[in-house]
Amino acid sequence: MVSKIIQFFKHYWIFVVLAAIAGGFIIIRLNQKVQPSPGPKPTPSPSISLSFPKITGSTLPPNSKITASNFSFPSQLKTYQGQEKELSSDQAKKIAFGLNFSGSPQETNDVFLGTFYTWNSNRAFLSIGLKANKVDYGQDLGVATIPKQGTLPSLESAKTTLEELLTKLGLEPDFELKWQKEEYLTQGYYFQPVTGPEEADFIKIGANPAIGQYQLVGLNPTEPLISLILDKNKGVVRFQYQIYFSGFEGLETYDLKTKEEVESILLSEGRIVYFGTFQESVKPPEITQAEFNQITLAYYQDPDKNPIIQPIFILSGQGTLENGEKTEIIAYLPAIKFGTQTQQENLEVPREFFQIPELP
Repeated sequence: MVSKIIQFFKHYWIFVVLAAIAGGFIIIRLNQKVQPSPGPKPTPSPSISLSFPKITGSTLPPNSKITASNFSFPSQLKTYQGQEKELSSDQAKKIAFGLNFSGSPQETNDVFLGTFYTWNSNRAFLSIGLKANKVDYGQDLGVATIPKQGTLPSLESAKTTLEELLTKLGLEPDFELKWQKEEYLTQGYYFQPVTGPEEADFIKIGANPAIGQYQLVGLNPTEPLISLILDKNKGVVRFQYQIYFSGFEGLETYDLKTKEEVESILLSEGRIVYFGTFQESVKPPEITQAEFNQITLAYYQDPDKNPIIQPIFILSGQGTLENGEKTEIIAYLPAIKFGTQTQQENLEVPREFFQIPELP
């Protein structure tokens, strides 16, 4: 029997090999039909190259210190990418018409800031940056007739006026606004702050957009990104608007600096961005000592229109001048630890999450 099998393989071995190969192909083919085909691979979260935010400010004196006891912040926070928004020529002309300017504007072009339209009348001016998405309107206090009689509008009435003006000009933001504390001002070469409405000629209100529970601030945290100054007849004396973005898309999550780390890099990374009553000075005052007793957290709108929105610490306190005089100071300090990102899915920030705390 065995010899017959051996003789069979000697004569027909080639057919046996071919049959085995064919059988293998059939098994592989059937196995491929049973296995489900893999679905499309998920799109990975974008990896961003994050750099230090550009903070134009004064360095801190060597003996600066932090005395704030409260440091209740999350250990991590997400960065965002702003969806850039620019004004068109037609939108700019609509804004000008809404602010009582007619005729063609004067056009200027800046290599970095793009096209600007300007209008001027005997009593007021208007500047609109198309690329910068910036509007700056104001009456000339030296020429315009400011009403001295009457009562300033209430805070709620002023807020309503600003909301109606944004709608009229086509500048309604795509996010919720957080109202900032109102200010009362009197007339001078600059607007001068006073303590209450009884002695004031103007009321100033303003608002910032929010990202999650934190607000978006510019280079000066005391100046809202949207602001309005009204006189006693509810006339618009000054209107400013500069928000580069129409929305925010979530990117990567980073670890935040601890209080000890903030204290250790305060001098190297902190920058004073506000000097109290000296903010209008051409040259910042010389600060010999700085003490910060309050820290808050916010997102930062880079003046260079960097689309990457990252968190910063806002340090508030007092500075001592060379003559011993005290002045309010505010400093910015980058909040994240670079190189600690965690990738997450891109998600639009839900509108109902736009709630933020008050700034100091």
